[in-house]
Amino acid sequence: MCVGDILGMCLGPIATCAKYLCGALGLGLLFTAGAVGIDLMADWPIILIILASILALIWCIMAYCGALTERDDEPQYLAKQFELICETQEIVRQYEVRHNYASELADGCIQISNTIIGMFFTQLIYALILLILFLLSTIWFIPVGTKAGFIVGLFFGFASITIIAWTAYTFAGRSICKVITTAIQNKWELYDFMYTVGFGVVLMCIASIYFIFLILFFLFKSLQGLSNDNKPQDKLQLMGICCCGYALGIIVCAFIYRESTSILGRSIFNAIDGLIKCDRNLSFNNPYISSPTKLLYVISNIISTQIVNLLDTAICIAVLTVGGFVIFSNSEEVAKENITWKSLLAPTLYFCVNVFCAVIVQTMKSMIWDNEVVRFTKMNIRQQVLITHLMTLFIFFFMPMVTILKQFSLKGIEAPETLAKEDITIRKITYCCILGQLSNLVLLSIGEWMTSHGCQPVRNLALSSSERILTQSFNYATFLSASGQIIIVLTLGIIATAAHALAGYAGILAAAAGFLINVLIIIPLYYIGSISQDGAKLCAASHVTQVVSERFTKMAWAARNYMIYLKITNAGSAILLALTFLGGALYLFKVDNNPLIDFNGIFGILFGIGLAFLIKGMTVGSVISISRIFDLNIYESGIAAEIAKRNNLTLSRFFESKHLLAIIWVYIITITDTILLFIFAYFFGKRGSPGFLLGHTVIILFLMCYSIINGTAMKQSRYYNEVDDKLSKRGNIYQSCVQGDMLATVVEESTAIPLIVYLLYNIILVTCAYPYFGGEGDLFVEKEAETKFF
Repeated sequence: MCVGDILGMCLGPIATCAKYLCGALGLGLLFTAGAVGIDLMADWPIILIILASILALIWCIMAYCGALTERDDEPQYLAKQFELICETQEIVRQYEVRHNYASELADGCIQISNTIIGMFFTQLIYALILLILFLLSTIWFIPVGTKAGFIVGLFFGFASITIIAWTAYTFAGRSICKVITTAIQNKWELYDFMYTVGFGVVLMCIASIYFIFLILFFLFKSLQGLSNDNKPQDKLQLMGICCCGYALGIIVCAFIYRESTSILGRSIFNAIDGLIKCDRNLSFNNPYISSPTKLLYVISNIISTQIVNLLDTAICIAVLTVGGFVIFSNSEEVAKENITWKSLLAPTLYFCVNVFCAVIVQTMKSMIWDNEVVRFTKMNIRQQVLITHLMTLFIFFFMPMVTILKQFSLKGIEAPETLAKEDITIRKITYCCILGQLSNLVLLSIGEWMTSHGCQPVRNLALSSSERILTQSFNYATFLSASGQIIIVLTLGIIATAAHALAGYAGILAAAAGFLINVLIIIPLYYIGSISQDGAKLCAASHVTQVVSERFTKMAWAARNYMIYLKITNAGSAILLALTFLGGALYLFKVDNNPLIDFNGIFGILFGIGLAFLIKGMTVGSVISISRIFDLNIYESGIAAEIAKRNNLTLSRFFESKHLLAIIWVYIITITDTILLFIFAYFFGKRGSPGFLLGHTVIILFLMCYSIINGTAMKQSRYYNEVDDKLSKRGNIYQSCVQGDMLATVVEESTAIPLIVYLLYNIILVTCAYPYFGGEGDLFVEKEAETKFF
């Protein structure tokens, strides 16, 4: 093969995408589409993906230019704006210390913005290094014939998640500079700003994942034509493994972008709450708490809520996109489909249609008007959820009819008959999609009620923590988490069982699509709660006027209850996707779907459970170790000159070294997990791997459900105490602070959220390296007796 052939093979997919792009832009002009050789009837799925990606990209750019652009005189402009709302004279009289809080607030916002955006560029290098290490250590176990495609997929995944991470960090950094000035106007402008930021970020996720994956799709299609030795179903199966490289590229880099950020944010939160435990005035109205401490407190909240949960969503969307190739490659009918393989792209097409629906829904984001901020926020968030569920219900009634074959089967290639699923129809896929969507709505309602500060058990938890009754607080938290855990687990179990009974593992994939699809509206609603509580912390730190401060506090009071929507959606969809890839692995392993065949399967289940707890323990240990070494000068002296000197300190002293330490911890956890996984496969092979996949998925489901309910309830209890004036006047909120933030932050974020990333990483890695994991193994394998010659 000459150099020209290689260049042509690489540039061909890009030229193909350019052709479809021209056709998509000229969709209204049939002559334009025909001129570039596009059949609008046959190629509509490709055009739909491109149109949705373009719309998402344009909307994200408009959101940034309209709300987050940086001015040339940014520091001076912010200082002038903040002078209108900072109560400087009152503070001077109270503490007899002259302090320019407007200037400090402007400088602090810029420092926060620069620090958050600077994190991305530091992580970019380490993400690329980790990806190369992963490639060098695992490429030997990938099936022959897919290595080149797997490598290409890894780096395409790296490009996709890098764009998403850059968007997340940039929007998070810039939004903190703009949110307080926006709140000066009115509550509608504040609500619209936060919603717009969240909507722009999630649309960039869609544009980055789908457009880059489309180029990869054309590349793999062109590579299939180089060899005609394999049957269509064999080619499709190999293509599915290559596409898994794309998902793994996203997940491996997300270990750095997402997990190191999460560890660092929780460590800072713990360190600050631990160091100021002797002062009960935790709203930061005390001017003797240093400026770096206040800024780190806000940064920790931003990076451990906004960025972390957004990247989890991006990972789930990417895995859902790849899941169609893994499952439908086991269908002979789909392999023979020759019209741009609509069935393989079905989950992607559902999301693309929902992009247009989401744009319509967001125009009604403040349809219900109320002068009271809490009611205004609560009612509009609820109507957004209901409207988007109604729209996606129509999508699932219509889209399967034009994307899925009328009837097909899942048999695999030389797989056991017990895995075969016959007579899968459009109607069954539609039922599975609707089942996943409705179950999502039910779980969101239950999760919101069980962790809301309007729920009586949560109020009891808040009252007991304010009175320093620790044992009773833990009892209430345990009651709530155990009750919520069993409801979520049983609901997801019923969904998976019903979907599998209807359409096999294709049904579970359809249920996952239904469970995840409304995330396009859930993320903007999550951003309302996250940004409003960040603004409330900044207002408390810099003595902003009561009108603006209460606007943030009341909006956060209402919106915080609905932040659990995104966490439940991410966790539930990750479990359903893991079960989908479990089915794909069983087809590749060519083994029965019962993991309890012998002792190897039982040990595999126990190993999967043990590995999940090991990851949990190492993650919590990393938070503890980093938080213990923080050296913060919390309190200022009463001398004005000393205060001014202290407030001029930058964050680099406290931040950069801890950031590097968090990245090192991620390397340690990831490498340990990978090594243990391959050691297990070497000894137990296909006899133990299915059991491992099942045990790992089930125990992580329990851990995530328990932790999300537990941590969210404790956080809400603290917020209930902080807002309640009577409790604050008694000065007994210290115990609530320590329990509601130090404990809840570690419990919720460390054990629930990271396990999503490691779960999908382990499941997809086992699927991609199926020749190694599906081998015979060397332990507990009966060998034939040797023939001896005398």
